[in-house]
Amino acid sequence: MFSTDSYSTIRGVDKLIPVDVYLPGCPPKSEAIIDAITKLRKKISREIYEDRIRSQQGNRCFTTNHKFHIGRTTNTGNYDQGLLYQPPSTSKIAPEAFFKYKKSVSSSELVN
Repeated sequence: MFSTDSYSTIRGVDKLIPVDVYLPGCPPKSEAIIDAITKLRKKISREIYEDRIRSQQGNRCFTTNHKFHIGRTTNTGNYDQGLLYQPPSTSKIAPEAFFKYKKSVSSSELVN
């Protein structure tokens, strides 16, 4: 009737996946849910505290003192103006060219 690999028949769910807190009941009562959340929060705060203590005990090999040298800048502020993109101004377009193009395009082409 049931598979022998099912957690509900042979072994507990903790044999298949890691479990931090067991929540009894099907469906669990609201008090059990609140209790489980409280236990999880305590466990997490303990782990954070232990990690903080562990990191303060020994030498941390991942930190280093950086030696920054402050020197004069080599920037002169003169840029090659040919490298900077300057879009053409719309005022340079002749009105005749604009209206000529506008008449050649139908309104359905503009929408689609």
